[in-house]
Amino acid sequence: MNDQNKMAAGLTRREFIKVGTAGATGIALTGMGALKVSAAENSGQLPRRRYGRTGLEISALVGASDWSPDVIPLAVKAGVNYWHKAHRWTAETMPEAIKSQPRESYHLEVVVDRVGGDHMKGHIDEEQHYQFVKHAVARSGVGYYDVFKFHFGYHSIDEAKNNLGIINAFDRLKKEGLVKHLAISQHHYNNIGGDMAYDIVTYLIEHSPFEAAQFFYTYGDKQQLTDVLAFAKKNDFGTIAMKTMGGVGRAATDKRMQTMLAEPRFKGSTPGAAMVKWLMSNSNLTAAVIATKNFDQLQENVAAARQSTVGSHDRHALDLLAAFNKGTTCLLCADCVTHCSEHIAIADILRYERYALDYHDLSRARTEYKTLTKNGTACIACGDCMPACQADINIVAKLKEVHNLLG
Repeated sequence: MNDQNKMAAGLTRREFIKVGTAGATGIALTGMGALKVSAAENSGQLPRRRYGRTGLEISALVGASDWSPDVIPLAVKAGVNYWHKAHRWTAETMPEAIKSQPRESYHLEVVVDRVGGDHMKGHIDEEQHYQFVKHAVARSGVGYYDVFKFHFGYHSIDEAKNNLGIINAFDRLKKEGLVKHLAISQHHYNNIGGDMAYDIVTYLIEHSPFEAAQFFYTYGDKQQLTDVLAFAKKNDFGTIAMKTMGGVGRAATDKRMQTMLAEPRFKGSTPGAAMVKWLMSNSNLTAAVIATKNFDQLQENVAAARQSTVGSHDRHALDLLAAFNKGTTCLLCADCVTHCSEHIAIADILRYERYALDYHDLSRARTEYKTLTKNGTACIACGDCMPACQADINIVAKLKEVHNLLG
């Protein structure tokens, strides 16, 4: 190990900050053995990609307002310049590391939710969305939000065609200079008779003023999602992957997994790092938003994002994760929901399980679970859903297990 790599191995948070942008990323974030690097990477920054029709050049890793205050300054130094759900910050709580920069050098996102209920029971209301964003701009003192994002998205293609409330609210705000670009965070809604995320996003790419979308995407996911990414890229439509790290948190605390990862074939990689490299290797994807709780996670993710090639050790780590997840971790494809006679939001329930077991956020998981109209106890154990599960999960047993955890 050379002197720089020795320094990287023992770099502390204080040292990371002290060294500064180029020095910190040049030392702390090259310890993973970078392969081909871009000009941005050579400068010690995360790679950036064009966020579709917005024209924004955003960091390959997206930051979030719920990240630890200790992590955010380090993320800024590593080159994170796009912040998800930034409306949660006020003028007093916005991190100094962000607001001390020139306003045009970073991009903030405001997220609007349905009103009068959750993302399944609530409704779109142009005036309330307009007022929400207007007040958020005033509270934050940022002047404007770069991206106005419709959280959770449309229930169906028909709703996207016929309900213009979101678009009208955006147009009004844009005319006042309070927002600049329109995006969506799209979920599946087959449990309430709606459409799948990839079908809705495909429609939006071709037939709407939306400029970008965020949706579930992970290793081993459905071909339809890979196809949407290619279609989006062809049509200059930005994409952000979310919920990419299924099972990674559980694997990190599993003794058998850790013993296996110590084998030579996995040397230099972990399931988390391999997942980030795999995401970054897809040139059709703009960026990924990954829950990041601490310095170690950030360091691993940034180092992986700066590499452009998935090595054999990374493939082994991804395959090991896939095997670990088989029968245990939901990929959130929602195919099972189509076959559920009770229309239970199975994918949502298993998403909340992820919050508890992968993000180690039991409080959030229980809070989300309580909002469901039908929870795991609504299952009648017919088993009709199970043949549709590509992860081979015993869904009937899993729903009981999750209810015991979160109910």
